[in-house]
Amino acid sequence: MVRPIDEAVYKTAFERIEELLPMVSDETPIYYSKAIELKIMSDIVIKYEEAHFPIGNSPFI
Repeated sequence: MVRPIDEAVYKTAFERIEELLPMVSDETPIYYSKAIELKIMSDIVIKYEEAHFPIGNSPFI
């Protein structure tokens, strides 16, 4: 069973993304450890935001 992503995990993942972005570019091989970590952290942020900030509920749409 996968437990839900809480706000603390979300914030930690978001901060780590900011640290990783300067280390990874479009030319970075996908098997590079920092690229893999960036993908995992991005997936965490996306999953949290989809659950807590669904686009369908946006006042701008």
